[in-house]
Amino acid sequence: MDPRVVADKDHRCRRRKQKVKTIHYLLDIAVLIVGQHVYPNCSNCESARVRCLTYHSGKHTEIPRDYISDLEAQVAKLTRENRELQTRTQVPPVNCINYTSLEPSSPTIREVSTPIEDLVTPAENSNHLQDLVTTVRNVVVERSKQPRFLGASSGITLAKMVMASIRTDVLPQSHLFSTQSSDNHSSSTSAPTTASTAAAESSLPPRHAADHLVEVYFQYRTPHLPIVERSRVEEALESAYLSINGAQSINRSVEKDIFTTYMILAIALCNVPNPSGGTGRVLQSEGCFRSAICWIEKVITYSKSDLETLRAVLLLAQFVSMCPWQGSLWHLSGIALRICIDMGLQWETEKQTFDTNAEMLYERRRLWYSAYHFDRVLCITLGRPFGIIDESTRVPLPNPWAITRLPFSQETNNFDIHHQRAHNHLFAMAKLESEIKHVQHSQTWSLKIAYPKPNFAIWVQDIQPRLQEWYSTIPDIGKAHPLSIFANQAYWDTIYNNAVLLLHRPTSGIQYSSTEAISISHEAACKLIASIKILQREGKLDVLWKSVHHLFMAGLTVIYGLWQSKEIRDRNPVSASISTLQSCSSSLFAMSETFHGAAGCRDVFDTLSSVTVDWLVTNDAEKVRQNRVEFEKQVEDLLQQLQPSRGGMFTNDDSVNDMSTMLSTDNFAFGEMLNSAAQWPNFQNVDISDMGSDPMAGTEFNLGSYTFS
Repeated sequence: MDPRVVADKDHRCRRRKQKVKTIHYLLDIAVLIVGQHVYPNCSNCESARVRCLTYHSGKHTEIPRDYISDLEAQVAKLTRENRELQTRTQVPPVNCINYTSLEPSSPTIREVSTPIEDLVTPAENSNHLQDLVTTVRNVVVERSKQPRFLGASSGITLAKMVMASIRTDVLPQSHLFSTQSSDNHSSSTSAPTTASTAAAESSLPPRHAADHLVEVYFQYRTPHLPIVERSRVEEALESAYLSINGAQSINRSVEKDIFTTYMILAIALCNVPNPSGGTGRVLQSEGCFRSAICWIEKVITYSKSDLETLRAVLLLAQFVSMCPWQGSLWHLSGIALRICIDMGLQWETEKQTFDTNAEMLYERRRLWYSAYHFDRVLCITLGRPFGIIDESTRVPLPNPWAITRLPFSQETNNFDIHHQRAHNHLFAMAKLESEIKHVQHSQTWSLKIAYPKPNFAIWVQDIQPRLQEWYSTIPDIGKAHPLSIFANQAYWDTIYNNAVLLLHRPTSGIQYSSTEAISISHEAACKLIASIKILQREGKLDVLWKSVHHLFMAGLTVIYGLWQSKEIRDRNPVSASISTLQSCSSSLFAMSETFHGAAGCRDVFDTLSSVTVDWLVTNDAEKVRQNRVEFEKQVEDLLQQLQPSRGGMFTNDDSVNDMSTMLSTDNFAFGEMLNSAAQWPNFQNVDISDMGSDPMAGTEFNLGSYTFS
């Protein structure tokens, strides 16, 4: 309906309401004034066709005898007309959105419910557009803190924000986007496929294959955060297959189950071995992802609670972390953290602990720490500020024994408990790494009473034992599922040595480390290179851009230690140092075959390591001096080359020749170089021809058949 017509009818309704009030007011006055002297018209006046009047002694004037009855008739007429107008302008109930409280103990949590659970499919464009128009129209009169709307009256829904964080140029057509908006991102250099070669939407695989992929998701190869419980996934899988086979109608609950099923399959397919080499079935995985996206708008818009919305966003973030060319992990993790804060998941009071049932408390904690972990991994790796500081959070770790639906003696349940313990250990390390980055950044702060600088030397003595305690309390790998990543010691060694390296390597605040710190970081870097090589050889690296960063920084630390410390060169044989450098180089080369974002890191490291090896095997003093000058020149050139192509980066020209800047993620800008691997940038205002050779450009994969092993 035309808004101008609606506004005109509303104006007419208001005028009639005001007129009714005025007539009622006059009627009351008439009763008070006329009193018992007002009677119906007499028969003589009616037969004579003259106005029948009566004399009012108080006012000393004549008034009509039917004054009150005329007023009552006008009131009845206006009331009837007003009701008719209200009936015409009333919005159909199917498009109304009812907001109620989800939990008595959490007033900020809201749910969206619809009075009628109609059958809605992607083909029903008219209903979808009508819902969207109604939602945008009603946002102006809704409260600013209503869920799934950003801002007081912006009309921007959460579904739009989530879809804006996903590559839309190679996805099915969406009513939220036009073809013009999707073209803005069509030139992303990190995407392995183009619109012409993109995988088509996938149908559900055979049921036995789907069951195998669920097993892959929970127990195989790579660690998946506890975003969704296995019982929920199995229920969603059963519901999705029943609806696809026509055994049940599709409603809002089934749509959520179909989305969950496709997302689990898409993530699991990233970890299935490829017969032609490598890990992951890219086309099949992207096909399931596209099929899931067809339902994401309804899942987010009509989810029964914000926890369901958060779970959907976290599943998208999990997939994008493994396939970064499909979306922006930075945006998705930020949206997930915003939803958590809106619900108050970041702060748990004692009253909430006692008033909330154990299952709900367990789920809230799991989802909070999953969002927290995404934020910390991304920010620490890329050197970005945290979405929320640790001082603003207080949430106990999920209790692995809180929910035991199966008898404790059953093996499957024991695996689930062990995996939750392992995840809790990962969350504890995320807190330790967050503390390390916070203290390191605090060394560059200006002196303020509210933000005093911690004593770095005393703090290092405190954090080192806690890191060692974390390593010594790793959950028993013998109790993990044999195929789980948690049963692999190299995985835990990688996490621990990377944290040690993060603590002791030079930073922007402390570029000149002590001899002890250089020695510790060199030893941790060598162990980290060995552990990542094992995981890479076994195909157990999930987030490749993160592994590339860790491996590259470890290789630079080894080179830095060899050039800076004679003690390290004397303690380590030349053959051992060369072997470590070759292991790092070969691992980077293997990663670049699957993830072309590693090609730039591989080339940089090959240049620096070749000069270092020549220097190590040279005995002539003059050649040693020449090699050192050449090495410093290579460092200077590479630092300039590795600056991001886009502007806005700050580089300290006075320290560019300092080799310690290689390991400072703030000045070295290595985190920003890998930014395009962690998210697809917006090239709307950038001329691609001016970018030159981008080390992150293009990604090709070996594709296999749709079989599982």
